[in-house]
Amino acid sequence: MWMFAALTAAAAGWQLDPSQPPVSLGGGAFRFARGPILQTLPAVVVTTAPGAEPPAGAVWLGGRSWRLPTQDHQGAIDTALALQGQPGIAAAFPDVLLPRRRASTFNDPNYAGQWYLEKLGAEALFAHSLGDPSVRVAVIDSGIDTDHPDLADAVVAPYDAWSDDDDPRPDDGEFCYGGGGICDEHGTAVSGVIAARANNDVGIVGLCAECTLIPIKMLGEGSGALSSDIAAFEHAIAEDAAVINNSWGFTESIPVPAPLAAVIERAATEPRGGLGAVVVFAAGNDNREIDDDELQALPTVLCVSATDSYGQYTQYTNEGDAVDLSAPSATVSIAPGGELTTTFGGTSAAAPVVSGVAAWLLSVRPDLSAAEVRAILVDTAAPSPLVTHDEDGHHPIYGYGELNISGVISAAFGAEDSGLEADSGCGCATTSRRGGMLGLLAGLVWMVSRRRQ
Repeated sequence: MWMFAALTAAAAGWQLDPSQPPVSLGGGAFRFARGPILQTLPAVVVTTAPGAEPPAGAVWLGGRSWRLPTQDHQGAIDTALALQGQPGIAAAFPDVLLPRRRASTFNDPNYAGQWYLEKLGAEALFAHSLGDPSVRVAVIDSGIDTDHPDLADAVVAPYDAWSDDDDPRPDDGEFCYGGGGICDEHGTAVSGVIAARANNDVGIVGLCAECTLIPIKMLGEGSGALSSDIAAFEHAIAEDAAVINNSWGFTESIPVPAPLAAVIERAATEPRGGLGAVVVFAAGNDNREIDDDELQALPTVLCVSATDSYGQYTQYTNEGDAVDLSAPSATVSIAPGGELTTTFGGTSAAAPVVSGVAAWLLSVRPDLSAAEVRAILVDTAAPSPLVTHDEDGHHPIYGYGELNISGVISAAFGAEDSGLEADSGCGCATTSRRGGMLGLLAGLVWMVSRRRQ
């Protein structure tokens, strides 16, 4: 793994330690001894000594700096190690994607408290793009405060499938359980993680801060009809959603009704001229195994489990073959009335993290199909070092690994030998998965027949 050279760290900078080489996580991602995961490109950056000739095949970068292409990512590691200390070589290091901080930081007052962005290395995303307004993200959830100053500029085509009108805002007294006022924060918090506006002196920064939001209220207090579920997805399809976030599920472990399965399949294949929408579902918070005939097990669904700030899985998250990948539970988001919440959580808060990154990916690569986006997110996921993944790279809680932004960036911009098989879809598309219902949102009381995750 990577180490600082002990004798001349200040003078020589970051050097490879041959006794602890980097550990490959697949797809060009390597884990460092000091903690971070960086994406390695198939090349080595070389500095020659004064008057020395560069290695054969090196491309001049200016001065005494050169870029030496290699056959693949591992070749970059091996070549850098071999060149270190050679006559005429002052320094050799693999060409890597480095997370960079913008010279000007966001003026959003609660940006610094969004620990999950720092953990993910989201600044590397933001250095490339804050998203594209042409990318529409549908959030199917409980009430969403479309007047919130961190969301209002993002909103198009609002819809309330619960009441069948165009006002998806939370209702007074809903989910207050005997009290009054606006108590429902869930849908607003989910939306904020994805699409909160940047540099507006308000709230937080969403992972796709310039993407467009289609707010759809589907969850109200009490039982909900199957027809309202169908109507919610039909609205997302009609409004050409590129990503559809679902931080909800059923209170009972039931198979997906055929009409709901059919509309989700259409959502994953019809929008964007047939490229489809990325359909993301939270894994649920029941601390149980997911069954194979439920929402998260549908082959076109991306199922997300939750981890904490240390990368450890949360004790409540559901598990099983249906889980595709894990993401940090975004506890800091916005709340109705222009407010902030620091107690959001559960897999409900992890799913919009993945949805936001999926929307960012489509902002820079609008040519990708929904299946290709699912493949990139799953195939670049970094296996957790805290558990043992099976021979297929899967773990029942982490799925194929933790959301890996450096890998997503590398795939987005066409790094050679990425190791991706985009046409195959997500890891679940070619194998039988056991899926399941969504569980309770940690710390919240759920409706009778359906609940948010």
